[in-house]
Order: sequence, then structure tokens, then C-alpha cells
Amino acid sequence: MSARISFGERGLPRLAGLVKAGRMPAEVPYMMSVTNVPAIMAKIKSAGTPPKFTHDFLKSNLGFGASNDRAAIKVLKAMGFLTADGTPTARYNSYRGADGGRAIAAGLREGWDSFFLSDQKVNSKTHSQIQEIAKNVTGAGDAVATKMASTFKAFADLADFSEPADGEKNDNPQDETQRDDGQGRSEEERQPDTSRANQRQPGILTLSHDIHLHLPPTSDVSVYRAIFQAMKSELM
Repeated sequence: MSARISFGERGLPRLAGLVKAGRMPAEVPYMMSVTNVPAIMAKIKSAGTPPKFTHDFLKSNLGFGASNDRAAIKVLKAMGFLTADGTPTARYNSYRGADGGRAIAAGLREGWDSFFLSDQKVNSKTHSQIQEIAKNVTGAGDAVATKMASTFKAFADLADFSEPADGEKNDNPQDETQRDDGQGRSEEERQPDTSRANQRQPGILTLSHDIHLHLPPTSDVSVYRAIFQAMKSELM
């Protein structure tokens, strides 16, 4: 069942405002009913990966033939689980593996990016709060916005948002010299003593000594060896 956005009397002024501001309303897929979403996603995990994810596969192989469930395919495409022609993607297979929840989170961030642009924590909002975001970014009326919110929340409840999105993992990255090596030592602490000793510090007088060695010309290598051996014994 394909979903169409109906704006209604309250939605039209909002839509006009978006167009006037130079922003076209976001196209957000939704399902008329999300009752079977958890079961559909669980079946996808346990079933094999089809060459094409079609309505027939959804009905015959997964067991969901209701018209309300057919819109799940459009949602999966928006999440990047399926290509435009229904071919399962790497994210689809990632969901079937150990990274299931994170794959859904990545899909929602991609397919509902307008929601996350409105509120980076939209996944943790209540249904009514998500509905308001849906109305603001799409210009949809209450009836459609509530279905958008229900669809988003049904999938968000199955997602793992514990890892920040790319580019948000570390707002204050440590300097390379402060990173731990796993043994409680920073990069600075792992530097050779000679390197740290040569670092100038304000208010501290640093002395350096240059040694110039003039060797006598000779073809006897043992002479040079004796000289360097003597130097080694004095310096060690």
C-alpha cells in the first residue's frame, strides 16, 4: 500500500511557509499500521537474504500478506536496507548479523535525516514530540504526521543509538600526546627520555655540550677502536 501525504487545512499554511523559505517538504515514508514491524524485522533476521525483496517474498516467505505490511518495503528502501529495485544491501545483511540495532539506527539517520536535523535526539522523543517534528519538516497535517511518527518510533525502538553518528563520536578529541596506550601511559610518556629532556620549558635554563673529536690520521683501524673504546668507558 503506497503512502500519500495529505496536508489538510492546517498543513497547507505550513507547506506554504516551507516553500516560501526555499525548502521543499521532506518525503518521509510511513505505514498505516506498525503493529507487525517488530515481527517483520525479526523474520528478516531469521530468514535468508533474497535476491530481491518483493511483496511476494514478504507474503510467501516472511508470512506478512496484509496490505498494511506492504509499505514496510518502502520504509526499508528509505533506510538503505534495499536498493530502488528491492535488492538487499550490505546494511540489510549487517542487520541480520550482530550489528542489527546499529544498522537500523544508521538507516533512520539516513532516511529521516530531516528529523535529525530538526532534533539530534529525535529517536528518544515521545510520539507527540516526533509528530510535531514530522509536521514541521514535511508540512503534513495531524493525521499523516501521526503515522509518520508511529513508523519512525516503531523502528527507533528496535535501533541501537548507543554509538554517535559519524562526525559526532568525539567533539573534543584528545591531542595525540595524551592518548592512552592501553597501559595507562600517554604518547608523551612513551617518548624516549632524551626527547623529553630536550624539550625546552619556560623559566628553566638548558645547557648543552658539544664534543669535537680530532682523530689522528692513520691506516691502523685498531687505533680508532681503542679511542672509541676509551670514550665509551668514560661516558658510561
